[in-house]
Amino acid sequence: MDWYDWVTLVIMAVVIIAQTVRGIRAGGIGVPLFEAAGGVVAAVATTAVSRGVADATHLNEGTVMFVLFLAFLALAFVVAHWLSALVPLPFQSLDGILSVLCGLVLAWAVGHMFLRIMIGSEEGEMAQAIVYSPVAREVFQFRTWNELMQMLFGATADPSFKPTEGQ
Repeated sequence: MDWYDWVTLVIMAVVIIAQTVRGIRAGGIGVPLFEAAGGVVAAVATTAVSRGVADATHLNEGTVMFVLFLAFLALAFVVAHWLSALVPLPFQSLDGILSVLCGLVLAWAVGHMFLRIMIGSEEGEMAQAIVYSPVAREVFQFRTWNELMQMLFGATADPSFKPTEGQ
């Protein structure tokens, strides 16, 4: 494992722990849920607009991605806190585990953007090393998620199974 893998794992662990503690202390999963959704939206928005902004400003794409991701993430956190105040989501005994899952989503988005920013900043051999590292490859390319979705969407029912007949 390269240093990219270790840094990615540390980032993800810190985000998951922080979101779990925040979800338990907030008395519901509203804050972690809305922050996770906001983190995903921030990552998608950053990826969508960073190339155009980098070309327009003649700056390094990695630098532009970093600044845009921080700005979008800050905006997403403000909106998340506003939404969590409007819509409290207490699940009492499930707050901990649901906060862990929301933390995993946010951690994956932050880890993915860390790797994307590193690839935008470091071109050539270093970028290839990130893409081929075991943990970094999983976080960057969503390999397990894609395999799971292919398996689920590729599954077919037994041809003899007819749910509308025989009742």
